[in-house]
Amino acid sequence: MDFGKALFHLNNNLGYNLYRAYLLFHRELIRALKAYSVTPEQWQVLIILWNHGSVTPTEISRVTLQDLPSISRMLVRMEKNGWVTRVDNEEDGRSFHVQLTERGRRSKNEMIIKLDNHFNGFLKEVPKGMHNAIKNELLQLRSKLGDYTPIE
Repeated sequence: MDFGKALFHLNNNLGYNLYRAYLLFHRELIRALKAYSVTPEQWQVLIILWNHGSVTPTEISRVTLQDLPSISRMLVRMEKNGWVTRVDNEEDGRSFHVQLTERGRRSKNEMIIKLDNHFNGFLKEVPKGMHNAIKNELLQLRSKLGDYTPIE
């Protein structure tokens, strides 16, 4: 079967291209994180915690756009794997904060360097100006779609 006509229309569709790029980046992120047994979704949580120390599951949900039941299941796995720990909220016994364990804190630099090296291999052909332009355009698009984006 010849998919040429369908591919022509898909390749000219912004949503398809964004989704396709997401799938390709996601696949590479899975490969890069495999040695740590961390998923791309868990990676987002680690970044949030490296930058903010202690957060609630609701705050994680807002940043990652994942629903709370998914966040809860992910945090259970991350706790079991030694990345995070739960700390009871002294003001509200029904809630808790998530914090990094020592393993989570120690792994930051190594993981960031490994990911940078992994993706630099793919992105070295993309000029820095184009890289920044694409990023800025995506931030603008996210903003127009109602996402919180701290645009400078």
